Amino acid sequence: MHLFVVGLSHKTAPVEIREKLSFPEGCLPDALRALCGREEIMECCILSTCNRTEVYAVTEGRSGEEAVLKFLSESCGMPSSEFESMLYVRRGHKAVEHLFGVAAGLDSMMIGEDQILGQVKDAFRCGVRCKSTGTVLNELFKHAITTGKRARSETDISRGAFSVGCAVVALAKSVLGSLDGRSVLIIGAGKMAELTARHMQSAGVSDVVVANRTPSRAAELAEKLGGRVVPFTSIDNELVRVDVAIGSTGASKFILERGRIEQICKMRSGVPLLLIDIAVPRDFDPDAALVPGVHLYSIDDLQEYVECSSAEREREVEKVKNIVAEETHEFNEWMRTLESVPLIKAIRAKLEGIRDAEWERVSAKLSHLSEADLNAVRMAMQSLINRISHNPIVTIKEYAVSDGGADKMAIAKELFGVDEEDVSSGAEPGDKRSANE
Repeated sequence: MHLFVVGLSHKTAPVEIREKLSFPEGCLPDALRALCGREEIMECCILSTCNRTEVYAVTEGRSGEEAVLKFLSESCGMPSSEFESMLYVRRGHKAVEHLFGVAAGLDSMMIGEDQILGQVKDAFRCGVRCKSTGTVLNELFKHAITTGKRARSETDISRGAFSVGCAVVALAKSVLGSLDGRSVLIIGAGKMAELTARHMQSAGVSDVVVANRTPSRAAELAEKLGGRVVPFTSIDNELVRVDVAIGSTGASKFILERGRIEQICKMRSGVPLLLIDIAVPRDFDPDAALVPGVHLYSIDDLQEYVECSSAEREREVEKVKNIVAEETHEFNEWMRTLESVPLIKAIRAKLEGIRDAEWERVSAKLSHLSEADLNAVRMAMQSLINRISHNPIVTIKEYAVSDGGADKMAIAKELFGVDEEDVSSGAEPGDKRSANE
């Protein structure tokens, strides 16, 4: 069984590539079904955010890595040669350690930010709903979520953590100066849009306008913010008057093309327009940066405005790394116990076969007993099997995680009279049947 992750992030790929390899929420179920439908893939889960796209998978062998690469290439309509050098592959315990670090906020652009843990939860929920996860990935993501929670409850990694919203405010101030009394148009109504808008308000922005393709969501966000909502078709009118526009929809196509922005700027009488695009895929045509008076920034540009780590935060990072190491060790121990599962199943099958044969032999002699008494005999036989097998099964699980475990389990096979065919006849943990049914 092979557990691995193939991915890219803000550390390895620019937004121009990440947006092509992103999976918007509405597209994720189909993507999971398509990937899990490939013969090599036993289990899979996709984590897709503004800053990363990662495919976690369980396969029989390493051929599954090539299947994931082909899937990514087909999904984005781009030859793998154009992005393969930006991918990272983590295998086994390195894949486990990576996901746990991601959930803990150690791999984020803003170290310790909270949103990534929610995104890991969402990715896991989607995998469960689509039945693309199974024994291994279910346990992996549960441990990842536990790691993320521990990191935030047992350390101060999130206290005062810099966020996308903080970086947007810092960027806006660097361009406009004070934000007191400024106006902002929020295009989008998701979590990132809300968090960014709240940071802008805290920095002094007094006029918040929300536009979204789904009017009800725009109205809901505007009410939360004490702002006002405008129809999506009225974006141009608002852009003529606001100081800042935040793009946060993640639509598959640009919300604003260069031509529209040129027309808008002609009506602004030379007043500069600040466009901050925190969406992936991007909402604003990057060519709009060539329009006089337009200051356009993407999510990658926010890196410059992230606060430098303090010595105190570095100490918290070390604490979180220790938590990640603890949870990684615990999960790896669990993975090793899986090696004992086929043997345990074979032993139980052997004992149950003996039980059934004995019942077949003696049941005819018990015809004088009532049905209740016959059931009592059956239950006693099953109880006997359970009691006889309990200690050996516990010991075999211990063998699996001990030194020389393979040799010890080989002895157990001989003691119980099971062979390799018996062991391999049951469904292995992680196979498509046990994982997805």
